[in-house]
Amino acid sequence: MPDMTPPLAQAEDKLTIILKYAPLGLAEIDESGKIVLLNIVGEILLAPVIAQHHLQQDNIYPILEFIAPSIPGRIKAFSNDAGVIVTNELHSYKPASGEVKYFNFIVSKVFPGCIMISFDDITEKHLKEQAVIKAELDKAIEQGKFEIASGILHDIGNAVVGFGSYLTRIKRLLEQSELDNLEQLVTYFKTQQNVFAAAIGADKTTAIIDMLNGITRTQTDSRDEIKKSITEQLNIISHIQDILNIQRQYITGQEVQERSAVNLRTLINDCMAMLFASFDKRDIAVTLDIPAQPVMVKGDRTKLMQLILNLLKNSLEAIPLTVDEKSIYIRVYQQPGETTILEIKDSGHGFDASTAARLFERGFTTKATGSGVGLYNCQSIVESHGGSMRITSEGPDKGALVEVYFPG
Repeated sequence: MPDMTPPLAQAEDKLTIILKYAPLGLAEIDESGKIVLLNIVGEILLAPVIAQHHLQQDNIYPILEFIAPSIPGRIKAFSNDAGVIVTNELHSYKPASGEVKYFNFIVSKVFPGCIMISFDDITEKHLKEQAVIKAELDKAIEQGKFEIASGILHDIGNAVVGFGSYLTRIKRLLEQSELDNLEQLVTYFKTQQNVFAAAIGADKTTAIIDMLNGITRTQTDSRDEIKKSITEQLNIISHIQDILNIQRQYITGQEVQERSAVNLRTLINDCMAMLFASFDKRDIAVTLDIPAQPVMVKGDRTKLMQLILNLLKNSLEAIPLTVDEKSIYIRVYQQPGETTILEIKDSGHGFDASTAARLFERGFTTKATGSGVGLYNCQSIVESHGGSMRITSEGPDKGALVEVYFPG
């Protein structure tokens, strides 16, 4: 017996099934947060939060306050009739019993009164990344090279963070790149536009088609974003390779103890070349005040390069992206008695007296991802060359000045 279900009802049934059995959480809400539709995965993901905090299941805002507290306010503040509100935003939640869960959120306003929230549990992926980092650190400890590994991790810390971030973006973009299915869905809605218009109105039908077209365009643009990200990876990888080349002799246990005359000007120029992309990306102006004639110090070129790279990256990382003045001033000069002085002054965060007293303590750091061995290692390198160093600041948000003294 032929199927006598009207075409519109069939289309609605198909769309409902797609949403209901989607492999990630989907919730349709209105501006007040009232849940119009919540699919199966969404119910499963939100159930522990609802049960733990004894929440009602008719409004998503109280639920989000425990998982992604910033999102409800951003939804309420969004004044456009349609558009993307949140894109690939990571939030975490710790149940009363069990480990922390990590969720990725995407929020879009389809049209007034219709807001779609998608969210998925990425805990397993996040924990795997953390496990890899821990395994590498454990391996270094077992090999008796913790000091070496710590120094290397400090050197490439920011590059690794950027590398991981771009890899994550690429992965997410690839996972979401379902252009063929989206285009088929757009075509289906267009061919059935009159049927949908008769049932739900022309305005809503047009809004849905526009939304789908917008999603398709976004996915197409993502391809360009992937290409840009890949280019960034090449730059970061090149940076990592440069630093690893400096550290390789330590990893293999073939550290050279010989000291020879090293031209500080050439050394600083080499370090600047390694960090040029980072300075340029952050729009930081670097000023060099170095004599034209060679300024020679006796030392280990590799260790001195590690020292200067660490100091320059500390200054780079200390400068906020949002400030107007972004500058680093590098000066080399000699005092009577042939003492050579290297100064690096930045317009970064600066620090107070209590922080200043602990800067060279092993394990102390002011960075969220810092290892606390960077300045400790820098001081060790300087002292191994018979020199000394100090770091001063006039206070928070007033920058910092590094002074390194090399004996004549």
